[in-house]
Amino acid sequence: MLKKLMSMAEAVDLVKDNQLLALGGNALHRTPAAFAHHLGKANRKGLKICGAAPGYASDVLCAAGSVDTIYFGFFGFENEYGLAAGMRKGCQSGKIRAVEGS
Repeated sequence: MLKKLMSMAEAVDLVKDNQLLALGGNALHRTPAAFAHHLGKANRKGLKICGAAPGYASDVLCAAGSVDTIYFGFFGFENEYGLAAGMRKGCQSGKIRAVEGS
């Protein structure tokens, strides 16, 4: 049987430039925040993110400059905090391509 547990460094090493990631969670809830912080520090580039309502973890990667495309239904922090700032800045600057859908 394969080992199901690994270190954070081993998990981050599985992700390569230009890959498509579907991060779990929804907006501010159940997001893999620690993983996103470590992945952002690993300086990956060209990542594609997809999710129905990507949130904090995905926004961390957008702010880190790791993401070039996002596929989403809604990308924000619910009513409390509005749109995700890293995603918004990336889209406004032309560094991130946003593909909205249901």
